[in-house]
Parts: sequence; C-alpha cells; structure tokens
Amino acid sequence: MAKVKGSDVLLLLTDDGFAAACARSITFDISNELIETSITGSGKFRTFKPGAIEWSGTIEGLTLLVNGTTDDVTVENLYGYLLAGSELACRWYEQDITATHYMNKTGYIIIESINETSSFDNMVTFTANFKGTGPITITTGDI
Repeated sequence: MAKVKGSDVLLLLTDDGFAAACARSITFDISNELIETSITGSGKFRTFKPGAIEWSGTIEGLTLLVNGTTDDVTVENLYGYLLAGSELACRWYEQDITATHYMNKTGYIIIESINETSSFDNMVTFTANFKGTGPITITTGDI
C-alpha cells in the first residue's frame, strides 16, 4: 500500500484519450442518493435504502489558447463540447508513488459549466464542471 501524489493522476478526455491541457487540479465526486424508509412511530432514528448513484467532477487550470492544433483538450475545446452538448469519454487514471498499483475510472461525461477568472496580477484560470452520464467503471490492480 502506498500513497498517490497529485502529479500521478491523469484525466483523459474524448475517445482519443487527450489530456486536459494546463489542468492544475482535478476532482472526482461520486454519491449515492439515499431514500428514507423510516415512518412515523418507528423511533428516533431514520432508516434509508440506497438509490441512484451519480458522479461528477471539476477540472481547474490555466487557460491555454492555441493557434493551430494540439493533442491536448484546451478550454476552447471545452467550450465547444459544452455548446454542442457533447458526450465525452473520460478516463481518470492514478498510480501510487511506488508505481506498483493503479486505479482507473472510466465513463462518459457532459460538460455542465465553465468559468474563467482573470485578475490583473495573475494568469487567467478556468474551472469546468462535468457530470457523468451512465455508469462509471472503477478498476484497480498491479502495474
């Protein structure tokens, strides 16, 4: 068992598996909607059953403008995917610091929102939020 460094996590988008350009941080969230099953008179404690599972994430990074082509997914590409309502293949790959174990999450996403922030004394940054559509497949193993 070993820890995972942030630099050892990679988010790949599109069927071609291009990296999110200039991403400084990426977040993966998964949650289970809980359905309350307790009824009046069943005591002080509530009971629940699992319901629908949803997953989502956030990409934060530096805005990259490119004149020409690149193998990376730029903020310009993200705007295009959002406006077209495109469904993108997504792969989140991480490995431990000893490079002996990995976790891989794959599924399809839709870009939900994009925010760009600029300040006079710093670089322009962006935040893109996405939602998973359909199941997420999570696999682990030895490298």
